[in-house]
Amino acid sequence: MPSARNALQGKRLHFGEATLILVTAMLFTAASSAIAFATKVGCTTTEPGAKREWLFGGRYDVVPCYSDLFTMWHGRGLSEHVFPYIHGGITPDGNLFGGVVEYPVLSGLIMWFSALGADTDGEFLWHSLLVLAPFAFITTILLALLTRWWVLLWAATPPIALYALHNWELPVVCAAVAGIAVMAWGCSADPTTGVRRWSVRTTAIVAAIPLGIGFSLKIYPGLFVLPLMLYVLTRGEAADRRGADRPRALDWLGAGYVALSAIVTVAATQLPFMIAGFEGWKAAIDFQTKREANLSTNSIYYWGLRFLTGGETPAYASIVDVASPLLIIVSFAVACFLGWRAYQRDGVFPWLGVSAAMLAGFMVFHKVHSPQYTLWILPFFVLLRVRWWLIALYLLADLVLDLTIFHLLLNYSATTRTWVLVGVNFGVWVHAIVLLVLIVAFVNARPREPLASYLSGTLPPPGPLTRLAQADSSGAAAWLGSPTLANQQVTLRPLALADAEALGTVAGEPDLYQWTTGVPHDTDSALAWIRTALADPHRVAFAVLDADGRLVGSTSFYEVDEASRSLAIGYTFYGPATMGTAVNPAAKLLLCDYAFTVCDAVRVVWHTHVQNARSRAAIAKLGAVYEGELRKHRRFRGGWRTTAQYAIVDDDWPASRERLEDRLAPV
Repeated sequence: MPSARNALQGKRLHFGEATLILVTAMLFTAASSAIAFATKVGCTTTEPGAKREWLFGGRYDVVPCYSDLFTMWHGRGLSEHVFPYIHGGITPDGNLFGGVVEYPVLSGLIMWFSALGADTDGEFLWHSLLVLAPFAFITTILLALLTRWWVLLWAATPPIALYALHNWELPVVCAAVAGIAVMAWGCSADPTTGVRRWSVRTTAIVAAIPLGIGFSLKIYPGLFVLPLMLYVLTRGEAADRRGADRPRALDWLGAGYVALSAIVTVAATQLPFMIAGFEGWKAAIDFQTKREANLSTNSIYYWGLRFLTGGETPAYASIVDVASPLLIIVSFAVACFLGWRAYQRDGVFPWLGVSAAMLAGFMVFHKVHSPQYTLWILPFFVLLRVRWWLIALYLLADLVLDLTIFHLLLNYSATTRTWVLVGVNFGVWVHAIVLLVLIVAFVNARPREPLASYLSGTLPPPGPLTRLAQADSSGAAAWLGSPTLANQQVTLRPLALADAEALGTVAGEPDLYQWTTGVPHDTDSALAWIRTALADPHRVAFAVLDADGRLVGSTSFYEVDEASRSLAIGYTFYGPATMGTAVNPAAKLLLCDYAFTVCDAVRVVWHTHVQNARSRAAIAKLGAVYEGELRKHRRFRGGWRTTAQYAIVDDDWPASRERLEDRLAPV
């Protein structure tokens, strides 16, 4: 019965911590989303057709007014509510028309849906918040379930506030995290059977669906299908293997099914637009291929290679057009190679780390790099055990970049302030260096708990607050409390650090305590003794006060075992003047009566050195029954002691209590 009760209590504690995490993370997400809206709403107009410059602001604005939402509203047919892609195209000079937007079809569809019913860019901003915020909350919920308190790295750091309404990144991030969550759920152990819910192959096939949806939102989640295929090819976690000592055939068919699942998902989302308006659908792709690595794209090429080629020359453009895709492919190959080496070493292909490494390679070598891309990589900081200083450095550089890049775009000339140029270069190059380091670091990073346990098909350990609560609930005080007990002879109250000075003066000559170790003889040793007593979760320590209220010693409940309804009484010492008086039997009467009648204990134990005749006689007078000797029971003065053990059980207590009361009765 106690074990069942403890199991139920553990479930309640786990549920309580999970609820606290979710509520806290959701509140932070709501606050970040509200800040994102508040910083952009002042940049909007209230008159239909009204339009401001694409970027405007004062010299001392922290962040000038800019959002891709506004440029899309005014320049991509959203204000006219034109259905995207179907009737549009791209001009020879690279301008989109007819409702075409430069993003994959599902992002364009979300933009069009957000614009419905809006007549101004201010209304469009509000509608976009209503559409995008749920994706932020879903991502928060998934990350909280996968990583517990680490979700606050997503919900409580600046990126959501900075970029939630800067572009349409939240749906694609949600799709990527959803794919990871599917893998976690499918690979996790069913708590009732201990068996994985789905096979590795089935789990990955289903997970490829949200990744395919993500591809049709912003491309990059589609990258993660390749490491997922390699994970299935190598048959997943070692715990799921049979005959791990023997070489196993690679699952080429399963890897193919994963690819097919992603392809079918992408086709289902893309084909309707390809059929209904191929030129408009293709125009979005053409726009991206024609984008140049200029100031607005903010890439390492613009801030590095440009100075070597003498500016944005034809040679510069040609080099970037070749180098960017080539370096991206190389980074993908490096990430997969490192993952394969990890598989050969550990027996498991680290698909999640390789996915993150591929994203890092894409971000650093792509010729377009926007600040809001931080939302792409942020979930991997949450999901993987990356060194904290890399995360902090990346987020710091991101904040500096966001606070300076728009000032630079407002005025990039000889009059540009030095702090703006320094801030932009700091942000760009720190990002680049950190991303290069992360290509390696991600592959070698273990998932955080409970995600790591889910992916390996084992039950996760409890969260930190649950562990603390379980420690408290299993401690002595959870059963016995911290009572103050009193009768005519003594008062027992919880021992406190403030008792150190008085307790240090209680003991007399050390020779009086030849069978007891650790008895304090000054304030410092008493302070250490009290701290040790209070730190022991299976002990409840008391200060013993005589009838005049003077502290005359200490005693404790220890080895408290609620499940067995058993405890011991010990760590007892008194001053010389108190020995042999009514203090000790009076104290034992209070302790035993409390244990047996209030706490329903069934057994109270005493331990003493087998050669301590005085202590053994005192214990016997309490009515305790001698149960034998425990050889080499405890360390004692550099060696071991044999302990004599005595006990009173609940059946004995009425007679023992009567004996103690008779001893204390007035003569």
